Amino acid sequence: MRLGIVGTGRASSRTVRDETRAADAVRRPARCRTGSRRSRPRVGAHTLRSRPAVPPLTTRGWLAGLVGSLVVLALVLGVIAAVPAAASPASSPSPSSDRPLWSLPESGDLLSAFSRNDYDEQDGSPQQVTSPDDPARQAVQFTVPGGAQRSEMRPRVPDQTEGTTQYYTYVAKLPDEFPAEVDTWQLLLQWHQYGDSGSPPVAVEIRDNRLMLAAEGGDLQDLGPVAAGDRIDLTMRIAFSRDPDQGSVDVWRDGSPVLQGYRPPSGTLLDGGNYMKVGLYRDTSVSETGRVWLEDLRVGSSLASVQSSISASNRIPSESDPANNPSAPGGGSSTETLTWVAAGLLVVVAALAVLSLRRRRTHG
Repeated sequence: MRLGIVGTGRASSRTVRDETRAADAVRRPARCRTGSRRSRPRVGAHTLRSRPAVPPLTTRGWLAGLVGSLVVLALVLGVIAAVPAAASPASSPSPSSDRPLWSLPESGDLLSAFSRNDYDEQDGSPQQVTSPDDPARQAVQFTVPGGAQRSEMRPRVPDQTEGTTQYYTYVAKLPDEFPAEVDTWQLLLQWHQYGDSGSPPVAVEIRDNRLMLAAEGGDLQDLGPVAAGDRIDLTMRIAFSRDPDQGSVDVWRDGSPVLQGYRPPSGTLLDGGNYMKVGLYRDTSVSETGRVWLEDLRVGSSLASVQSSISASNRIPSESDPANNPSAPGGGSSTETLTWVAAGLLVVVAALAVLSLRRRRTHG
C-alpha cells in the first residue's frame, strides 16, 4: 500500500515539473544559433505612429527654394550672355577704331583703290577728274549714257558678313543736268548679296527728286529731297544680319539723323554676305545721260573712323550713334538684353534674401 502511494506522488511531482518547464519555455525569448537573443519588433498601430512625419513647407523654406532657383537662373543667363561675346570675333580688323578700314585717296591713282571688272563697267568706265567743288582735290566720275545701265566699282574692303557692323561716309556731286526727277530707280550705293539674282538688301537711290533707302528694291525709306546740281553728304551705320531683328540701318544726312534703327523686312543680309558697290546703276528706261562725281568715300568700324574734313560727318554727336546709346532704335543686342535680365534676377534674389532675414529675426 505504501508503494502505491509513493509511486503516485512521484508521478504527480514529475508532471508538475514538466508543466512548469513548458510554461517557462513559452515565456523565455527564443535564442539564435549564436546564443544571442533575437528580438522581433511588434508590428502594429504603435509602430506606425512612431514613424517621423514629413514637416510641412514653411515660408522660410519656400523663400530659400525660390532664392536658390533664381540664383541658378541668373548664373545660366550670365553664362549664355558671356559665351557669344567671348566666342565671336572682333567686328573690325583695324588696330584702331578711329582709323578707317578704307578711304578714297586724296591724290595719286584713285582708281587703284577699287576692284574693277568688265561687268561693272559695261556701260562706261569710271574716270579720275578734278573735283567740281574743289580744284585742289581729285574725284571719280561715273557716266551712264541714256538707255544704258551701269558704271560701278567695288571698294577694296572686307565683305560684310553676319554680325559685323560698318560705318560709311559718302560725298558726291550731281551735275546740273542730272535727271533726278525720273520716276524710277537710279542707285548710287548698294550692298549686294553674293547671289547674282534679285535686288540688294540695302541700297541708296534717287527717284522722283527724293533720296531713298531701298530694301530689295522696295520698302523705300525717304532720306529727303534731292535735285540736279545738289551735293549729297551721307553717313551710314549698317549692322549686317540675316535676322530682321538684328540687321539695322542708321543714316545721317548733312550731319543730321534722317533714318534711325530701320530694320529691313528680310534683314541686311540675304545669304552668306554682301559686297559693296559705288557708282551709278539705273533703269534702262532713263533716256538722259547720268553723271555722278564721287568726292569722298570712307569705310570704318566706328563713327569716328569715317569722319571727313569735307563732309558734315564730323558734326555728328557721338550720343546719336546707336553703339553709344543702347536705348536708341537699333542699339543694343540680344546679349546685352540677357545681361540686363541676369542683373535684374540678382536684384530680386538680394531683395528676397533681405526679406527672409527680416522674417527670421522677427520669429527668432
